[in-house]
Amino acid sequence: MVTAAAAPLVVVSTYIPISFAFGAGITAPITYLAATLILLLFAIGFAQMAKRITAAGAFYNFSTQGLGRPVGLGTGWTIMLAYAMIAPAISGGFGYFTSSMLAKYLSLEIPWWICSIAGLALMFVISYFKVTVTGRVLGIALGLEVLIVFILATAIIISGGTDGQVPQAFNPAGWLTAPAVGIGFFFAFWSWIGFETTAIYGEETTDPKESVPRATYIAVITLGLFYAFAAYSGVVGFGDETQTQAGNLVGEYFFVLADMYTWPIVGVLMDFLVITGFFACSFAFHNNASRYLFSMGRDGILPSRLGRTHPSHKSPYIANGVQAGIAIITVAIFASLGADPLLHLGTWLPIFCTAAVVFVQMTVSIAVIGYFFKIGRRGIGDYWKTLIAPALGAIAQAVVLVLLTIYIPFLAEHDILALNLIPLYVGIIFVGGIIYALYLRAKKPQIYLQIGRVYDDEEEESMAEEPIPGSTATTL
Repeated sequence: MVTAAAAPLVVVSTYIPISFAFGAGITAPITYLAATLILLLFAIGFAQMAKRITAAGAFYNFSTQGLGRPVGLGTGWTIMLAYAMIAPAISGGFGYFTSSMLAKYLSLEIPWWICSIAGLALMFVISYFKVTVTGRVLGIALGLEVLIVFILATAIIISGGTDGQVPQAFNPAGWLTAPAVGIGFFFAFWSWIGFETTAIYGEETTDPKESVPRATYIAVITLGLFYAFAAYSGVVGFGDETQTQAGNLVGEYFFVLADMYTWPIVGVLMDFLVITGFFACSFAFHNNASRYLFSMGRDGILPSRLGRTHPSHKSPYIANGVQAGIAIITVAIFASLGADPLLHLGTWLPIFCTAAVVFVQMTVSIAVIGYFFKIGRRGIGDYWKTLIAPALGAIAQAVVLVLLTIYIPFLAEHDILALNLIPLYVGIIFVGGIIYALYLRAKKPQIYLQIGRVYDDEEEESMAEEPIPGSTATTL
């Protein structure tokens, strides 16, 4: 689910070439490795929390346990809204490429927004069933994506490209001459958005205390190496002309390389797999967002019916339906305003989402420190895992957030006040959650005590049938 959310082929075909042209330049490979290191620092503390706390709310529950209920609810609102917007943002790309492929291969002229909405409706149908069904669907698409990118990247590197190997792609000194290194880091972090999915599905796995930390490390490391490998192949492919060609080709960059270094069938497969990649990515975030809705519904913060699971499939089917509705309405609004599915829906929303997620990850790093300060630490190893690494991770996330804020006008290709205020929106949502938590503490203490609660198996079974005691939000 994590790697499906990362959408390897989408990252390789779209975001890495943009980073070549306007971001990290030929240092994109080392930029992805640096992002891997930062996320590993974060993952160390995250994994320690996951060993002790199993909850569908992940960041929401972790921040509550470490920093208290008000901060926890602020964090929960922020990540929930971010994930709720990623699904429609990515579905814009799905609709765009699906519409193009239908016109190219079947001569059918279908508007992008119809394709996007149809895809979102299909996501709800599939997610209605248990998570193993979702995993199979995404696993097939993911396996094909990874295979095709690996074949292409290997062929390019073995051939030596146009100018031979390019070791300077791994020299950090190159950041000084990169077009905009902050943009490079933005795309690197955007490529990983959603790797906390490992904890989100903890309640739906057989051994979450072991499988969640293991899956988190595997996902961060393998994705980092994969992205760096693919980015390096892109640098080797065009050599000294990398930045120029990326600026001219952008979305066609790796498709042209496929024609240059592999067989025609590879390019055709990439045409179709980029569609499944967008679908898998949007689908993964559809599931992520619905589980936050489920978690807060179960806590009584949102209508309690959201916290119900299907009696047979055990899926959060009501939350899935609400999330699908939110995504469809968002796509419809953008379409009615004549927005471009890639430039507007697929770029402006991800800026907000990335800023929100990086801010939340920084907050969770601090929460790890707070949580283990309360329960105590033992030995040097514990201090490294639960104090030093999370602190370094929080600092690194803060730097990335500052770089993102600085480069928002460049990323959006417009110096629009509404876009420049994106960091303010994140802050307002976060503070709004804190204020609402304080309201609950004063007026509805029984619901306040439910914020960020961790449920055991017996309580989970009862929650599938009964509303939360004391909750006034009993209907949807």
